Amino acid sequence: MKSVVIPVFACMLAVLSSCEGRSGYLDEGQQTTVTMLTDVEWLMSYADYGYGSVETYDDETRIYKFDKTGKGWFASGSFTDISKKDDVSYYQWTFTTENFVVIYMTGHSVEGYWYIEKLTPNELWVQWTQQDPVLHPNQDKDIYKFKARKVIKQ
Repeated sequence: MKSVVIPVFACMLAVLSSCEGRSGYLDEGQQTTVTMLTDVEWLMSYADYGYGSVETYDDETRIYKFDKTGKGWFASGSFTDISKKDDVSYYQWTFTTENFVVIYMTGHSVEGYWYIEKLTPNELWVQWTQQDPVLHPNQDKDIYKFKARKVIKQ
């Protein structure tokens, strides 16, 4: 009996000690980030493409929408006309870091990483890079600033 109990106990100890303690649920900070990101449409107000190439958007703009399912879309749109959404393309997205500051997006016309510099209910500032900014910090980047627009549920 002793010869069976000790290996079983050792296996249980190994299994339990290898558990990370993650429950599959988001902590409060992660949930707040997801909610701020997904509850609105993000309208680009500023883009710095480097090398002195800066654009500001007053009416015509790019719109990004993140869904909690990990899917999203972007379109050409307008700050003033909320119904205008032309050339819609779809993408998938996910956070790549545990603190939810890096988003990886891939799709028909979207590919790359967003490093979140600032996220509030009204503003989103990101650095776009082609490679993971955590693993490759010294790469070329574009700076985008967005303003939030509440989504009207129909």
